Amino acid sequence: MEHRRPSRRLIVAAAVTFSVMAAAVAWTWPWLQGWHHPPISARADAAAAVKLTVIGDGVLPAEIALVRQHVDRSFAEDRRQQAAFAWRRDFRKTNSMYRLTAATAASVMESAGQRVATARAAAEVAVGKSNAVVGEAVKLADDLPFPPHERLRLQRARALADEARLAMKKGDYESAVKAASRATQEAQAARMGALPGAARFADAGLIAKWRGWVAATVAQSKKGGSAVVVNKERNEVVLYQNGNRARTYTADLGKNRLAPKRVAGDSATPEGRYRITSKRSRGETKYYKALMLDYPNTEDRREFEAAKRAGRISRNARLGRLIEIHGNGGRDENWTSGCVALSDRDIDDLFSRVSVGTPVTIVGGDGNGGAFSDVWRAHASSLQGAR
Repeated sequence: MEHRRPSRRLIVAAAVTFSVMAAAVAWTWPWLQGWHHPPISARADAAAAVKLTVIGDGVLPAEIALVRQHVDRSFAEDRRQQAAFAWRRDFRKTNSMYRLTAATAASVMESAGQRVATARAAAEVAVGKSNAVVGEAVKLADDLPFPPHERLRLQRARALADEARLAMKKGDYESAVKAASRATQEAQAARMGALPGAARFADAGLIAKWRGWVAATVAQSKKGGSAVVVNKERNEVVLYQNGNRARTYTADLGKNRLAPKRVAGDSATPEGRYRITSKRSRGETKYYKALMLDYPNTEDRREFEAAKRAGRISRNARLGRLIEIHGNGGRDENWTSGCVALSDRDIDDLFSRVSVGTPVTIVGGDGNGGAFSDVWRAHASSLQGAR
């Protein structure tokens, strides 16, 4: 059989047909693949991710700007494809850009979450420390009279600690750390400012002097009489009879009992050896009953003048007076202007056991422990441990 070769015309027709079909496929392929469809799901995911980023905790402005830059570029490509002829639209790049925007937003949120967790942990540590330090300082202030300036510091510390706790509750961890750190600093400064006054109660020289006073006073009572010893550090009044401890009373002292009395109006209870000069019954004093002491005595006057000459007190300062052991006490606080206050029941008992001329010795402490010396020794021990 004879095979006939295709004519040139058929070949050309076939080529044209193939070209037309190829062009048709090329033009319709995006439609066939769905590339012409707008990426509605990816667009919605990106928009939601951006919204979460903008309102998210801990997201930095630069990170928000980066995410917005991604979404703006995605929107621009989206609009460019929508403006093209329907058969020319190809949203593949747009879809990828939206997905990248969502992934970037997710990464930003993860980083922000880590920062928030770190900030929360740091705030918890700072607030916990301030609570402990301020609490210790407040407890110390209950036992140790703080000077006015240090008491103001402590008040600021308490207010800052409250501010830190409130910021913590609101999730403002940066403000919480700042307030807590300042609270800790103020409380530590107040504590350190008050502690030097307590050091004297652990001073070996002073303790030896006070013990000597007490021994001499007790020895006097051995001769057949009564004697009174007031221990400021322990808020204690001890009655000795015939050399033996007969009664112990709890006393309220001067608001500034930490210090020895130096001038009128300093609210400090004096330290020294005195005697009862008179006994005032009910109606003769506003404090129920009172035992008047011979303060200031010769030693008090000598020290007062020496302090003036040395410039330790003002040249216009006056020496205090009218120091008593009186009633209206039992308040469990140190409220007097320098006197020793007992409950009415205790002043009745003491009143009946002493007389004019009975020696009364007031000491800071005796070295056997108390509010001030215990605090100071604990502080000194902590410093040695820190070394």
